[in-house]
Amino acid sequence: MLAALVAVVVGHVGDGPWTDAPTEGRLDQKAELSVVVIDGARVLAPDGLAKVTLHGRVRTTAPLAATIRWFAVEPHGFRATPAGNGATSDFYSNVSTEPVTFGRWLGYDHIDYFERPLAVTTPIIPAAIDDDDQLTGLGTLRFKAEVVLPDGRRVASPGAESTDTFGITTAVHRVSIRASDDFVGWLTAYLMVPEVFGSAGSGRNHQTERFDGADCADVMVGALRRTGRALDYTNVAGLPAYTTRIAPPTELDDHGAPAAPIPGIRRGDLIRIDYGGPLRHHTPRDWDHVAALYEDRSDPAGPFHGGPDGQLDGFDLVIHMGHPHLVIEPLANQAPATVDVLRWKAR
Repeated sequence: MLAALVAVVVGHVGDGPWTDAPTEGRLDQKAELSVVVIDGARVLAPDGLAKVTLHGRVRTTAPLAATIRWFAVEPHGFRATPAGNGATSDFYSNVSTEPVTFGRWLGYDHIDYFERPLAVTTPIIPAAIDDDDQLTGLGTLRFKAEVVLPDGRRVASPGAESTDTFGITTAVHRVSIRASDDFVGWLTAYLMVPEVFGSAGSGRNHQTERFDGADCADVMVGALRRTGRALDYTNVAGLPAYTTRIAPPTELDDHGAPAAPIPGIRRGDLIRIDYGGPLRHHTPRDWDHVAALYEDRSDPAGPFHGGPDGQLDGFDLVIHMGHPHLVIEPLANQAPATVDVLRWKAR
């Protein structure tokens, strides 16, 4: 009887070892993927992979000659689901969004995935994020490889079918590329991770820890945790426990202009948002949403010609969990609203 075959996608960053652990790197680092085939007691690998680490164990490899097809494994972003009143929802949610039952636990929503064929067949490929429309090369994507051996045997690594309660499993190789090693840099690694309102899970199975899904507050905490901070996940109302308030609640008009100046802002400051206008009191919470300052900008026609002015207003770019995933856009897109500004406490 022929031995069962197992295909495993592996990756490395820079001169690091090849491993089946998630491939996490900065945009300025070289990151690559390959695939190995476990054939009984042997680990077969393409040229250049003399050793690989599988499940924490270093394995010596034998040569692999095979035909390989590559796929990106992605979550469906938009979808239509019953919202209880004949409307549809453009995001995943584990909790009720209805006014009377807002926040009530409904159970883990089912996240849908699909496989997109890639136009590469080489045994080693760049671990590249190729389909984000905001910051090229940044975000999270997963990969699958299909392998055909010379004797005709076929095997594939786990793909879109490999899901559990929380979303896609860790068996599907994840690539997360960030802009830098700080908080905002790690936030960019969550680009293309779908919004899951009320994201949840314990320990390593928290949906944000797994890059399966996140809501507006969890993605902020998750990015800070990646910098080495040991914080528990919380909601928007819980963020003051981890932060210092830099600016008190201030009204933004329809164009994002504040009723009073909001000076002293820094990249990475948290901006809590309580929507106004037709969205006023659309949730029973005091604060509806949270974003982080991505880039300080100003009025292009003003004295700073669109450059940084050290004040928060509608021209500033914020990064936040939008519908259906993390987005970077002017703060004015969230107006009218009441906002305050929080800054992470020092370690």
